Amino acid sequence: MARYSRQELLPDIGLEGQHRIASAKVLIVGVGALGCGAADLLARAGVGTLRIVDRDVVELTNLQRQVLFDQADAEACRPKALAAAERLKEINPEIRVEPCIEDVRPENILSLSNDCDLILDGLDNFETRYLINDVAVKTGLPYIYAGAIGTEGLVMPILPKSGGSGSITWPESEATPCLRCVFPEPPSPGSSPTCDTAGILGPTIGTVAAHQSAIAMSLLVGRLEQTDRSLHTMDPWNGINRRMATGDPRSDCPCCEKKHFEWLDGNRISSTDSICGREVVQIRPRTDGSVDLLALRTHLKNAGDVRGDTHAVQVDIQECDVRMTIFEDGRALVGVSDISLARTLYDRYIGA
Repeated sequence: MARYSRQELLPDIGLEGQHRIASAKVLIVGVGALGCGAADLLARAGVGTLRIVDRDVVELTNLQRQVLFDQADAEACRPKALAAAERLKEINPEIRVEPCIEDVRPENILSLSNDCDLILDGLDNFETRYLINDVAVKTGLPYIYAGAIGTEGLVMPILPKSGGSGSITWPESEATPCLRCVFPEPPSPGSSPTCDTAGILGPTIGTVAAHQSAIAMSLLVGRLEQTDRSLHTMDPWNGINRRMATGDPRSDCPCCEKKHFEWLDGNRISSTDSICGREVVQIRPRTDGSVDLLALRTHLKNAGDVRGDTHAVQVDIQECDVRMTIFEDGRALVGVSDISLARTLYDRYIGA
């Protein structure tokens, strides 16, 4: 046990806490920047099983902030889940790592989260976050929401009203708001910046992943009452940290109160289909309202050559030589044949 001896010296962990950490199974959805950072810390802490899920491959632009990958991974375009799993086993051969090269959808999320104690957010899009929130509320799994863009990031733990499952439980009186309590609706497509359009500071990722992992470990060892349950925002570049109390779950929340699981039921998940005879995938998001195309053109100005009018915006993405056309209703035509890649590019540039 020498590997964890310094961690066991902490009064709130000790030998008993370390045993609880070693018996835990954590699902990390998305092994991009945040997912890499959290997985690295939890592997070193001795979390018994890490199930890591990602649909993407490693690219050169990832290496600035995604700490589990190296030059060889990028040159070989290795699947992130597989490359991360191999690196984590090198870091700590005592733990179990389960790589899943999958696109998280309503059809597979329940099986992916089955027998896990905790879900960590390493995502880059709101659609999948609301899907994970549905699963957390339905099954009682704690979910630690996190995100980062530019120099700022945020973390918020979600303890559903169902009172927990697996090794982490709590009374309903200790429940926190779910994602829909705090953010009732996701932003419309193209209205939020992404790492690929606004950039991201590497130390911001480290700060957010560290806070997210600390909350995860606190829950795993049973420090429920001492765990930070606020919406915590941080900006290490400008030295700004804020905590906002989220209060109690909303009595009118459609998810945690009324049990309307719109993303898990598939009613709010975007659909995709290939255009016959062309290497083009059409993505149709399930969203209300229209896209501000003028704002979208500004939003995409750093991505490549942008043009358009009041009906559509077209961008030739310089980094990957792919043409994307976005219409006022949020629908997009992505110039690739692979549906998973089309969804990845849409999330990166339009729907973070």
